[in-house]
Amino acid sequence: MTAPRLLDVAAAAGVSRATASRVLAGTPRNVDPDLARRVEEAARRLGYRTNHSARALRTGTTGTVGVVVPSLANPYFVQLADALAQRVRAAGGQLVVSDAANSTAIEAEQIETLLSGRVDGLLVVPVSAAASGAAVRAAAGRAPVVLFDRWAHGSGTVAVTLDNAAAVRLLLDHLEGLGRHRIALVAADQASSSGAERLAAFTAARGAGAATVLLPSFTTDAGRTAGRRIAERRAEVDAVVCGADVLAVGLVSTLQRSAVSVPGEIAVTGFDDTELLELLDPPITSIRHPLADMAERALALLQGPAADRAEEVERFAPQLVVRASTDADAHA
Repeated sequence: MTAPRLLDVAAAAGVSRATASRVLAGTPRNVDPDLARRVEEAARRLGYRTNHSARALRTGTTGTVGVVVPSLANPYFVQLADALAQRVRAAGGQLVVSDAANSTAIEAEQIETLLSGRVDGLLVVPVSAAASGAAVRAAAGRAPVVLFDRWAHGSGTVAVTLDNAAAVRLLLDHLEGLGRHRIALVAADQASSSGAERLAAFTAARGAGAATVLLPSFTTDAGRTAGRRIAERRAEVDAVVCGADVLAVGLVSTLQRSAVSVPGEIAVTGFDDTELLELLDPPITSIRHPLADMAERALALLQGPAADRAEEVERFAPQLVVRASTDADAHA
């Protein structure tokens, strides 16, 4: 059997070839929504796949968006990439994901590789607030670029991020409302804007002398290291705010092996609300990012006029998801 053609989709949907082309190219302007749905249903039924090479020759675009994330070893960035991929696919495009291995040098190489591959636009989750900006600014001179989840100094483009300060306040208010007042922060990667903002918000709320455990990386191993330090200070701490879910997972497992009850003796929160948190015992309280809304906004900026991408930070409101690691009666 031969692969279905655009003409086959148009005939099956009862529309013109031009209408089918606009819908499947992700530009269904001035197309009746019912007709657009018919085209999409016909394409799915026939197994039609967009010919991206032909579209590139015809329109000068590929329908491809690139994203560079700091590390796919962190499940949060997998979740982030999935949210972006869903939105890109819904618009008829495809997402190419690249891993910077937490290195600004590799990040710059991956940006160059994606741009050389003719992506229509680029999203970057910058490794470093101080050191990622130059490569991003250079890229923004060649193609539309939007920063996502983090910002970088001197990037020359807009960043769509979480309101990290508001998120830390949500966590602290929650813990204090449960009667927890000896709260420690476990954090890592202060080179990133998100890590630096979370530490700054915690310090502003709790004072410069507040207990903090700063680690070299966002990993479960780093969380286990923090867990051993917190277990040694169990009489001084009754709650821990972790700067990432992977830290919380390692910390909780180590506290439990050290016979420290969670949340009985020490309540624990994560940050990012990755899916693995609900599988743990106890499930871990965390901060949920509105990734779908953030992705929609970032892609709109990527496709919009260059004037809308002036360097600034747009912050989205976080959501607190309460689970049994802080409140034994929670059923989230």
